[in-house]
Amino acid sequence: MRQDQFMGITEEAATFLGKNEVKSDKCKTCGCISPQPLEEISVYCGMFGDEHTLFRHQLKDGRYADEFLQTYSWSSGPMFFIGIKVNQGREFLWTQAAIGGTP
Repeated sequence: MRQDQFMGITEEAATFLGKNEVKSDKCKTCGCISPQPLEEISVYCGMFGDEHTLFRHQLKDGRYADEFLQTYSWSSGPMFFIGIKVNQGREFLWTQAAIGGTP
């Protein structure tokens, strides 16, 4: 079956956002802290013309981290790899080995 496949962001980028992204207040009912609503900054199209959203993540130090479509490869449909670029900072990118499936 051919379909869009979302590889998402790297584990390193997820860890960085987990530590540095602005969180909303604690829920009064359950006590969970939820992420702040994300700003939609762009879209990219999938295999059947479906639009997929890219987001801006607000960071605790006032900077932001933008998602971008780093690349895509093909295996029974497009596999989308999302990069993260921190303004005035670094980029979190997938390695060619991870994208190409080689060790």
